Amino acid sequence: MVTLKQLEAFYWAAELGGLEQAASRLNTTQSAISKRLQELESILGVALFDRTRRRALITGQGERLLVLVREMLEVRDRIMGLSVTTTPTLRTLRLGVTELTAMTWLPALVQRIRNSYPEVALEPTVDSSANLIGKLEQDELDMVAVPDTYRNAKFELMALDSVEYAWMCSPSYLDRVDELSLRELSQYTIIVQLYASGLGDMIGRWLRDNRVKIENTLSSSSLTAIASLTLSGLGISYLPRRIFDNLVSAGQLRLIRSSPPLPRAAYVMMYKKANADDFLRHVASLASDLCDFTRTAPAYFSPR
Repeated sequence: MVTLKQLEAFYWAAELGGLEQAASRLNTTQSAISKRLQELESILGVALFDRTRRRALITGQGERLLVLVREMLEVRDRIMGLSVTTTPTLRTLRLGVTELTAMTWLPALVQRIRNSYPEVALEPTVDSSANLIGKLEQDELDMVAVPDTYRNAKFELMALDSVEYAWMCSPSYLDRVDELSLRELSQYTIIVQLYASGLGDMIGRWLRDNRVKIENTLSSSSLTAIASLTLSGLGISYLPRRIFDNLVSAGQLRLIRSSPPLPRAAYVMMYKKANADDFLRHVASLASDLCDFTRTAPAYFSPR
């Protein structure tokens, strides 16, 4: 008999282009994903992926199944919504996110929640991770998506995805330099996230662990402001790599490799265990499914 786990494994392997990515999305191992796919192909009697290529590609039969599975998962979401739609009471979801999430995958999550829970009112809040966690502690927010830099036993955590960061600057600030050591980087003006942010705290600790002290800084809690200061040639910053790729390709920003390289920043969905219910757990699961920090920069950062 075909199981939901087998179909989810197939869906995410097809959507994300690999078993490793599907395993990360479903919080399991690559071998478990492979086993589920083999079981599914055996039950259906068809090959869903062409494994003769260097990279597994979905077959024609797989494409047809993918359409059906996508519809099935959407129905699953609506079924899960019965836990709140069976009551006439309007529920409000107070969701806190950082600016990076707001710029990338928040619209997709809002749309999915609206489709699954039409009776739920959404109140997104965009703020620094420190402020978001403070509001969560004071029950001013129901759940937050933040960098994984804060742990407390009273909070439930759902792993989302990690973000690749890179040192970037305008060619007008530093040209014809592709790589610098951290000590060499520390001689320049570094545009940083305020340490009140989870990312700022993480990078600050990482620099201290590497015995590097930045003397000349510009700081902001706003990713938009940091990107604008960087584009204006006022220093070097660490920015999410993928969403600014278009500006790098257009020559408006330069990538600078560091030795050692910047660490990736893991993100989590967080909510109080005391307030946890099926609705919050399902929204966290939706966030894990939809989390995508690889979108390109918004229009106001488009290449000129």
